[in-house]
Amino acid sequence: MSRILWKQALRPSLSATPQPYTYDLYENYDFRIEQTCSLPHTDEQIVELPEPRSFRSLNRAGLMLASVGLAAREALTSYIAEDPFSVGLYCAMQDGPDDYKSAKEMANTPPEDFARSYKFLRSSKQFLREVGSVQASFLSIFLGTMGPLYGFTHSRWAALHAMEQAECDLQNGVVKAALVGGAFSLEDPLLSMRIRRSIPGSSTLCEGAAALVLTANGEYTDWRSAMPEDGACFYGTAHDLVLLATGSEQHEQEFERSGVAVGSGDGDLQCVASERSGY
Repeated sequence: MSRILWKQALRPSLSATPQPYTYDLYENYDFRIEQTCSLPHTDEQIVELPEPRSFRSLNRAGLMLASVGLAAREALTSYIAEDPFSVGLYCAMQDGPDDYKSAKEMANTPPEDFARSYKFLRSSKQFLREVGSVQASFLSIFLGTMGPLYGFTHSRWAALHAMEQAECDLQNGVVKAALVGGAFSLEDPLLSMRIRRSIPGSSTLCEGAAALVLTANGEYTDWRSAMPEDGACFYGTAHDLVLLATGSEQHEQEFERSGVAVGSGDGDLQCVASERSGY
């Protein structure tokens, strides 16, 4: 039922050398994740937001999601103009990191000073940064979509869940276009450590984000059998979407055999970016 109308991914260069990622959380313990690749940019450099004040409400993964999602604006313009309720947003996002920095600074705070110190150190926007669905909501607001908004949080299969829900809504005519996106950053030490332990030791844990615009093509797509595989790099929650968005010609032929149309038709947009320049 799906046709990939447009796709884009954000990831480190495949030629980047894996490095340990160290978290400054404890005084006497070196907390690091081995063999990782992160985007060589600060949070401020990842994306130019339509509303700069929203920056404080977005975590690093949310900014990465906004970066790839906002690039889909041109592909969605006609659908949103015709009926904004006909465009759905399906996001694979885990909740953001806790405020470890404030917790570290408050470790030895006397009880009588706890409330004052907590209020001083913790940003009023921190809660928004910790909720995955909030990150997706900002993208919907930026784009002006008013259709279904889904957030999937499974650490491994959130992207598949998002693709299957989009497929279902396209098949049933709930939406005419579906934007499926996901992002993963190394910002959360506990999430990064858990994923690192769940993948082969030879794989590199990488930051990554991707977005795809799907439309109906008259056939049902079994996404469980259409997902590509790559053991060299793993992009956390966004892994499957990054592979779909950066798929080779061989992968696209496999997609078509599975019922996925890629880059066909007069209305296709050739704005696929497997890697951003300089990443």
